Amino acid sequence: MSEQQGPENSLSQQPSADAASADMRRALLDAGKTEFANYGYDGARLERIAAKAGCAKRMLYYYFGNKKDVYLAVIEQSYSDIRESEEQLNLDALEPLQALHALAQRSFEYHEQNQEFTRLVLQENFQGGEMLGQISKIELLRKAALEPIERILQRGVAQGLFRAQLTAVDVHYLISALSGFRVDHAATWQSLLQVDLLGGSLRQRHLQLLLDQLGALVCEPQALKP
Repeated sequence: MSEQQGPENSLSQQPSADAASADMRRALLDAGKTEFANYGYDGARLERIAAKAGCAKRMLYYYFGNKKDVYLAVIEQSYSDIRESEEQLNLDALEPLQALHALAQRSFEYHEQNQEFTRLVLQENFQGGEMLGQISKIELLRKAALEPIERILQRGVAQGLFRAQLTAVDVHYLISALSGFRVDHAATWQSLLQVDLLGGSLRQRHLQLLLDQLGALVCEPQALKP
């Protein structure tokens, strides 16, 4: 007769089971990001997502639901990932301009290193952003994108360093534009202009351009003087 499993044994196995479940869910989300980034919502296939994640298609229904639910979860996780990456910078502990530069550099590097994210955002824009507005954490993600910048701007204004009329949207726009454009248009610039936006000395030059433009945007003239 086999030994019955005691309560302590079943509890000890719970963390590993939870970890395995979390790992599977994350694998499905990562596979989904690749699929939706490459094919868009209409062209994406759940079979390919499951195959890439190494599981049966039914696991997608188990963890998420239908195709729309999978897509919404992928979009939500993708935006959460970049915001969580920014949270690691501890921006509130840095001087205002240093904090904005750190945020800009993280965005620049994140878009470069996570090109599926930029393609996914483009695909969502092709659909008019309709799905993004339906995710459950949309308000939290909006705050996560703008509130850290608002706090930095407030500190900079209080110290007499930043222009008072600027908004977090202004800063977010500039950072996103100069971080994302080079990734979104790298292929066409390479073909048409024979310019490698992602490599060589041009990469460092464009990063410095972003930092310089950011300083010129937010700083009072006297704050930029050496």
